Amino acid sequence: MVVEAYLEARARLAGVVGNLVSLARETDESPETVETLQTLSRSLADPLLFVVVGEVKAGKSSLLNAVFGQEFCKVDVLPATDKIYVFKYGETEHDVAVSEHLTERYRPIPFLKNFNIVDTPGTNTIVASHHEITTSYVPLADLIVFVFSVANPWAASAWEFLRLLGNRWKKNIVFVLQQADLRSPEEVEIIIKHLDQTILQILGSSRPIFAVAAKKALQAKLKSNPPEEKLWQESNFAALEKWISETVTQSEQRGGKLRSTAQTAQVVANAIQVRLQSSVDLLKSDQEKLGTIRRSLEARKGQTLRQVGGFIREMEMAYDNCRERGEKLLEERLTLMQTFKMIFSGGRWEKDFQDQVERDVRTKVQEQIEHALGLLESDLRGIWHDLQERVQVQFDAKRQVRAAAALPGFLSQRGIILQKLQLTLLEQTSDAKIKEQLQSWFGETARWLRVPAGVAAAGGVFTIIAALAHAAILDVTGTVAGLAAAAGTVYAVLRRRHILREYRRRMNEKRAQLSEAVETQLRNAITAFYHEVGATFDPLESFCLAEAHRIMPLRERVDEIERSLVELKLGMDR
Repeated sequence: MVVEAYLEARARLAGVVGNLVSLARETDESPETVETLQTLSRSLADPLLFVVVGEVKAGKSSLLNAVFGQEFCKVDVLPATDKIYVFKYGETEHDVAVSEHLTERYRPIPFLKNFNIVDTPGTNTIVASHHEITTSYVPLADLIVFVFSVANPWAASAWEFLRLLGNRWKKNIVFVLQQADLRSPEEVEIIIKHLDQTILQILGSSRPIFAVAAKKALQAKLKSNPPEEKLWQESNFAALEKWISETVTQSEQRGGKLRSTAQTAQVVANAIQVRLQSSVDLLKSDQEKLGTIRRSLEARKGQTLRQVGGFIREMEMAYDNCRERGEKLLEERLTLMQTFKMIFSGGRWEKDFQDQVERDVRTKVQEQIEHALGLLESDLRGIWHDLQERVQVQFDAKRQVRAAAALPGFLSQRGIILQKLQLTLLEQTSDAKIKEQLQSWFGETARWLRVPAGVAAAGGVFTIIAALAHAAILDVTGTVAGLAAAAGTVYAVLRRRHILREYRRRMNEKRAQLSEAVETQLRNAITAFYHEVGATFDPLESFCLAEAHRIMPLRERVDEIERSLVELKLGMDR
């Protein structure tokens, strides 16, 4: 078929522009840009307009059938009327009388999707009142075909119509000498020279003239695809089709439109590429900054956890001091004189001893714990302030010059998330929020620590004294006889060192239990705190990941569109 290369290029370009329209919507391009692309896409779908003129019986219908390889235009069945027939595509076959002189014929013929064919009445039947109707198609025509019959090539009416058109549309005009197989080659040559001289006289320049046998061309096409060789050569139709294809493709109206559309589409595609790349760069920058912040938080967490060891050591030192004071007190209680007094006084000194040690340990150890928590709170309080400053500096949109070129929708979502992040950090830096936050993680820890501090300090002390002193001293014989008392006293004195060692061992065990419990609680609280701090950045990190998954395929699509447009433009320039 004629202009096949053009139609293929147009179809490819229409597909590329259609993809670009979808991409423009997905990348939040302006409504004006989308509308421009849609207009370009619609304009590409406009059928080519071929106008065929010539006298009645000149072979116009045969020529049209041969050009399109299908007998859609009946030959010699229409009366010689002054009507204009416009062939268009329709799902059903029907005619529409537009006016007294114009009828549109809709036919379910596939090639009519790409071509509108104007079959004018014979030039020898056109009257003055129809000149305006006929010429109204000429300015829009991609091709005007003047058909002369080899049987009567001297018809004056065709030349009068050519003069009526004038020089304005001559670049789209081709002259066809039909039924050339009815004359000898020499006669055809003479006729062509006559036509050329007349064209030169009227238009001021020569135009191509093709002598063809349309019926043979149609027969050749109907017999096979590609056309049957012998008939096709005899028809001399190949040169005419080649000229039509090249003229339409290179014309400013069609070829120029393809190039212009491709150029406009390329400008839009390049703009989208820039925005997508800017978005990708911004995402990469945000992810790098998030990574830096998270690594900084992890390092800060390590520093905080290392402080726990120092806090535990200070607590253990306070605990050991209390244990040593208790040991001295116990040692005083187990002297020979005090033991003798305990025997005869019958006092329950163990409870007083336990209460005293417990108060001492509770006070000193709790002071250390609360001091440690105070230092931790001061350290962690500063984290929110540091993060707020870093976010303001690193994610400040005013400092992001390249952000202005990023995708509008991407920027608006990113701006909302950053605003929420900054508001969260601002809220966290308020004294009330910090107090609430730290109390949430460390308040429970502090309350929990007060219980084991007392229990671990005195737990087991009463048992120690009762088992090793009271039982050994007071229950040796079950009496208060002097001999038994003396024996018990001696026994108690001899056992004092053992009692003190056991007391020290038991207290050390309790210290280890307390240290492990306190350290575990502090580490858990610190870990939970940093997890909560890190979670503040989760929405931004999730957004970056989601946008990266969304934008990368868009980048691949726009790159493919750009490559297709470059290939199409190169093909048009060849």
